Formats: sequence, C-alpha cells, structure tokens
Amino acid sequence: MKLLSFIKKRSIAVVIAIVSMLLIGNAILIYHNKNKIIKNSALMRESESIRGQVGGLVSELLHGIDLGIRGYAITKKEELFSPTQAAIEAIDKRFDFIKKVLEKQHQDTAPLETLRKTYHDYGDFIMQMKDTLAVDSMRTFQKMLEEDRGLKVFMQWDDVGMKIIRNEDSLNVEANAEYESAINSNLYLQAFILMIGLPTLGYVIYKIQSDEKQRLLLLAKLEENNRKYIFNPGTAVAATNPEQVIDNSIVNLQQASEFIENISEGKYTAQWAGLNNTNESLNETSLAGRLTNMREQLKQMKREEERRLWTNEGLTKFSEIVRNHQSNLTELSNEVIRFLTRYFGAQQGGLFVLREEGADSYLELAACYAFDRKKFIERRIDIGVGLIGQAYLEGETTFLTKLPEGYTYITSGMGEATPGCLVIVPMKYNDKIEAIIEIASLEKFEDHQISFLEKAGEFVASALQSVRTTEKMQELLSASQRQTEEMRATEEELRQNLEELQATQEAMNRMRREENGRAKSS
Repeated sequence: MKLLSFIKKRSIAVVIAIVSMLLIGNAILIYHNKNKIIKNSALMRESESIRGQVGGLVSELLHGIDLGIRGYAITKKEELFSPTQAAIEAIDKRFDFIKKVLEKQHQDTAPLETLRKTYHDYGDFIMQMKDTLAVDSMRTFQKMLEEDRGLKVFMQWDDVGMKIIRNEDSLNVEANAEYESAINSNLYLQAFILMIGLPTLGYVIYKIQSDEKQRLLLLAKLEENNRKYIFNPGTAVAATNPEQVIDNSIVNLQQASEFIENISEGKYTAQWAGLNNTNESLNETSLAGRLTNMREQLKQMKREEERRLWTNEGLTKFSEIVRNHQSNLTELSNEVIRFLTRYFGAQQGGLFVLREEGADSYLELAACYAFDRKKFIERRIDIGVGLIGQAYLEGETTFLTKLPEGYTYITSGMGEATPGCLVIVPMKYNDKIEAIIEIASLEKFEDHQISFLEKAGEFVASALQSVRTTEKMQELLSASQRQTEEMRATEEELRQNLEELQATQEAMNRMRREENGRAKSS
C-alpha cells in the first residue's frame, strides 16, 4: 500500500525515471549497435577486397605471365615481355596483402604460401622459356609450352583461391546478418519506446487532470502529438471526441507496428493507409513519413543488391562462356552475342571484330543475334564510318535512346518496330580495342547494364587477343613443320643419290679388277 501511495503521489517522477531508463538503455544499445555496424561494414569491405585480390591472381598475374611470354615468343621483342615481368614482380606484393588480411582474420595461411611457391615456380619456368627463346631453341620452347604448367597453377588456385573466396563469402554473410540485426534491434527498441511512452504519458496526464477543461487539453495535446509524431491525415482536428482521438492513436500505432513488421520481413511494397500526395508534406518529420522514407531507402538498397547480384552472376556465366570457347573465334563470337543479347532481354545484337590486313584496318561482323534466332550477314565497316566505326575511333561507349531514321528494325510475326534504345560498346583490353558490340532493345538500358557490358568487353577483348596470339603461334608452328618435312625429303633424296653413287663406284671397281686379272693372265 505504501508503494502504491508513493507512486500515485510521485507519478510524474516515476514516469520520468522510467522514460529516462528507457532512453539511457536506448542510447547504450544505439552506441553498441553503432560499433557493430562499423565493425561489420569494415569486415564486408575487407572481404570484398580479398575476393578481388584472390581473383586478380588469375585475371592479372597468371594471364599477365602467359600474355607476355606468348607475345615475346612471336616477336622476340622485350617490350612485349613486360606484362610477364610485371606480373612476376607483383606476386609477393599481392600474396603479402592477402596473407596479412587472412592472418588478421585468424585463417590458415599455409595453403596460400604453397600457392605462392607455385606461382614463383611458374615464374621461374617462364623465365627459362624466355632463355630458351633467346638461343632460338623453338623446339625446346614448344615442348615447354606443351607442358601447360599454367593450367596446373590455375587448378591449384581453383582449390586454394576458391576456398578463400568461399570463406570470405561466409564472413560477409555473417557480417551482413549482424549488421541487419543491429539495425532491426534499433527499430524494435524505438517502436517499443514509442508504444510504451506515449500511452503511459497519456494515462498519467489523464489521471492528474480531473476536470473537463484539462481533459480536453489532454485530448488536444494527444491528437497534436499523433499528428506531429505519428501521422497527420490533414483533416480537421476533432479533439472534443475522446474516443475518436484514442482510436486514431491506436490505429496509428497498429499501422506503425504492422509497417515495421512488413519492412522487417522484406515487404517493401507496404503502404501507410491514408498517406497520399495531399498530406505528404505534413508528414515529413512524423513517424509515418520517416518510416516511408526508410522503406524507400531499403528498397533502393535491395535494388542495388539485386543489380550487384545480377552483375556478378552474369560476369561469372559470361567468363565461363569465354573460357570454354576462347580457342575458336567463330564459336566465341556466336556464344558471346547470344548470351549478352538474351541476358539483357534485348532483341538484336552484333559483334564486330577488328581485322588488320597490312596497313588496312576495318571492322567485320563476326556474329549477330536477332529475335531469338541467329542471322548471318556479310558486313564490313571501315574505321570512323557510321556509329560503329565512330565508336571505335573515339573509344567510348555510345548510348542512344533516339535512333537515326532507318538505322535498324526489330522484326517479329506482328510486324516491325524501331528499337527504343541502342548501346555500342568498344571492347578493349589494356587500352587496345579488339571488337565493337552493338545491342538494340525496345526497353531502355540502365546504367548498371551498360557498366556490365563494358566489363564483359574486357573479357572478350582479352580472349580475342589470346585467340590471335594462338593463331599466330599455330601459323609459326605449321611453317616450322613444313620446313622440317621439306628438309626430311631433301635428306632422303640425297641419301638415295649417295647409295646410287656408291653402287656405281663398286661396279667400276669390279670391272677394273677383272681387267687387271685378264691382263696378268695374258
């Protein structure tokens, strides 16, 4: 009884103490969650960095080593060997960075050191190949090249590097889960404080104010707070009706609770009933307005995440296609344009490959894709001519939403239509343009799709350079084999002539001995 009497006499102080404890608890939790958010954000950035560095072991180091030695083998020019030299020199720097981060994450670095040694061994082997070329031992170089040690390095990278990437993905997922947990706990606490604080404050004030005037003031204040902090419908204030005011408060709190629950479940299409263009400006700082803004921010984050996943999955599939068909230019061109056109949901696409015949350079249509079927067209475009030739000359992406009259049409069984969007992207690697891709669609492309196409262009350009290098190597090998066969034929002809001379000499010797014998008997 004494406790109840104490609470009644000092109800305001009790409420202040409770609210203060909630605010202190809220501040402590916010500070704690802030540290968690900072920590996990740094961990996610760190994981992304490690993924890029590990992937660079193949895309930059291994490919750089192979590219330089092949260029040097063809031309014997030291400047073409620079990618190999630079890649070999960068091995320790890249591995040291990865090792430092892995040790910070308390991961086993022994497999990484083994992979480092494999890269160094491969670098030493490449230097031996260069030395072999320096003394013009092409046959020894070919035998060393046929060992394909680069594949062994890639296989070991696939075992070690992919394991590191999977571990980083796991850390990324855990960090993201803690990040989301921190944000959700803040939201839940704020909602809890709101749901507990306002009704408690209203109850205390109602009990303290006994007369009708104070009751009306209380209702007016409650309605004002509802409109200011929760939701303002923009209608006339009806503070004289206590039931309506309380019902509005309950409905608003229920909406807030349901809205927060929907957002926490990922339902970003949730709407606050009654919020429209008319009263939107009245709720810029209210709970309804802030929750709506938070929903839009989360929707944007989700869209960005979907775009990132779309880009990563597309590049993974695309790199697999390039890797599987990089030995054949025709198959590579057809598969590239087919995949990109379908992945973009476009209707037309063309791949124009650079051809160099002495001093003459031009773009040749290597593959095209139109309305879910391939259509082969003989077409040559000179440098600087038309949109494609100009894009090659400028080396920049061309993006059009209004095409020149009669430039192209998208044809179907229902008729023809002019594309609503056209993108032309130079595919370049190491600042050298190897091809031009053109994709037309009825729908407008977004920025992340164009960025994806530019990244994919690097894969294609690198593969085209590799194909051209391989073709030149095959031509040199064929010429060497022809020369070897001609020398063998000449050697066989000389051997036969020698045998005939020897047989003739032996016959002459026999005849000379017979004549000498007859002379002696005479």
